[in-house]
Amino acid sequence: MSFSILFKGNWCEEYGILPITRPNIPAPSRDMELLKIPGKSGILVKDNKRYEPIEIPIEFNFFSKPDKWWEVFRNAKRWLSGGGELEFSDDPDYFYKAYCVEIVDSERGMKRIGKFKANFTCDPYTYLKAGKQEYDRTEVQYNPYSEAHPAYKINGEGVCYLTVNGKAMRANVGQNITIDTERMIAYRTDGAMQNTAVSGDYEDLYLLEGANQIVITSGFGLKVIPNWRDR
Repeated sequence: MSFSILFKGNWCEEYGILPITRPNIPAPSRDMELLKIPGKSGILVKDNKRYEPIEIPIEFNFFSKPDKWWEVFRNAKRWLSGGGELEFSDDPDYFYKAYCVEIVDSERGMKRIGKFKANFTCDPYTYLKAGKQEYDRTEVQYNPYSEAHPAYKINGEGVCYLTVNGKAMRANVGQNITIDTERMIAYRTDGAMQNTAVSGDYEDLYLLEGANQIVITSGFGLKVIPNWRDR
């Protein structure tokens, strides 16, 4: 199979375009501040404990009938608008979260042939597809990847405490509640917001690299969507 791009659930071939080459994927840069202190030699390094977004440039070309050239290009631009999940055919277990896409350097070399570059601005991490599945808490207590921001799906009735690595969040559960630490919101499966039903810090529920401990009040069911990710 030739190299291909999947974006927002659609392959580039569906729009009549193909990547010219495999893109170069940059390593994310750590967000560090170098501070100069008056009267002191050297600098003070402040680590903001996060990574900068990355930009993935991908060059595409396409071949069409002369009277269909603009139609193909417009459809491609429509597909490549906004954000979504970006995948590469030679890395099928991972995906990137693209914030936005910018189309640049478009050209029509001949009546039938077009070429353009799309710059994908992405989250600095690569995400595992397996990390979008639901697991029992015992299956995700060891994190072999980078710090993860999971979603916790709780079933039951009444007040419960979800404790991760000794830090607890209180939740008043009415049948079910999902605590999404990535988006920092809580909601029911029917979409109703439940932010006022929880108290505590979402950051306390992150899964750290290595061993973690996850505990929930007896009588409540718990599933975890770990959102595994790596740099």
